[in-house]
Amino acid sequence: MELAAYLKSFLGLLAIVDPFIAVPMFLALTPTATAQDRMRIARIAAIAVFCVLSVGLLGGGPVLDFFGISLSAFKVAGALLLLLSAVDSFNAAPGRQRQTPEEEAEAHSKHAVAVVPIATPLLAGPGAISMVIVFGQSHPGVKTLGQVAHLGMLLLVIAVVALITWLTLRAAQRVSVVLGITGMNVATRVGGLITAALAIEILASGLTGLFPGLKQ
Repeated sequence: MELAAYLKSFLGLLAIVDPFIAVPMFLALTPTATAQDRMRIARIAAIAVFCVLSVGLLGGGPVLDFFGISLSAFKVAGALLLLLSAVDSFNAAPGRQRQTPEEEAEAHSKHAVAVVPIATPLLAGPGAISMVIVFGQSHPGVKTLGQVAHLGMLLLVIAVVALITWLTLRAAQRVSVVLGITGMNVATRVGGLITAALAIEILASGLTGLFPGLKQ
């Protein structure tokens, strides 16, 4: 993969993780927290995002092999999930793919919210995990030096996304004041558009893999 492809992977993953969509939830779940507590929760959430997506990246291939699922079939399934997430982003609200109303209600009764529900499923949800699995399997040769370098670059992409997530949550109060609801909704909708476009590309790649005749 060329550098442009990794940049595309970064933008796509950042769009689907979408730290801005977590800002209102982050503030709602920490109404009485001190500034130090919020910084600690933001740090734990970002680390959890990195860990969840890294496990998906490194463990996705063996899981697909274990269940006998082809990469093309998984691309189609993952693309449909990403499209659903993109539709929710257009509405500027997390959908049931990220968090159900029952999970949200349970979250308000918990004291430790950094990992669940902020990190997962709100940020590193099924759509983001599907995306990193697809990206991770896009380079042939599991044990080659090229594959090791490929996975290393994708881990760097995930790390940068996690860093941006940490910075956004760390400054959640200021982000909420500066951008306001409208500004955060605009950013979320732009991310949804990027996610939808990327999902269409993955869907097309998966369909041509399942049905080679479509290439003609």
